[in-house]
Amino acid sequence: MTDWKLPWSAACLCGQVRMRVSAPPVIIMACHCRGCQKLASGAYSLTMMLPKNGFAAEGDTEIGALHRPESQHHYCTRCKSWLYTTAPGLDARGVLNFRPTMLDDASWVVPYVESYVSEQLPGAVTGAKHSFDKFPDPSQYPDLIAGFAKEGARPG
Repeated sequence: MTDWKLPWSAACLCGQVRMRVSAPPVIIMACHCRGCQKLASGAYSLTMMLPKNGFAAEGDTEIGALHRPESQHHYCTRCKSWLYTTAPGLDARGVLNFRPTMLDDASWVVPYVESYVSEQLPGAVTGAKHSFDKFPDPSQYPDLIAGFAKEGARPG
């Protein structure tokens, strides 16, 4: 794909951790669950699923939030920005979940899917094309990923 205008630069709030995205996202999602609301200190969290080989981070990070083996949330050690998430299930697929708000230019980011709309706060609007009460069924992801590849948001 040539319409992604890669690579992209990203950084935490204080700039201690610099990141580089060199592969197009698999999908962009928003999650309205209470856990993500608390982690993001907002109405929802944004996730850009990326191939691990298309992501690089330089600078000190630490694991924060829930400290569970099934999900490791990486934060800057200085400003505590939530940067990305790794997990054994994601590792097996060769992907990680990056927080697209860290991009130097995130003005184009629109989630294609939103999950946990059953816990959505009043007034929270994402612009996502597909909404699910919880998470999509695993059998739905191939079609969602294919749809995002065809019609998902792109940088201007």
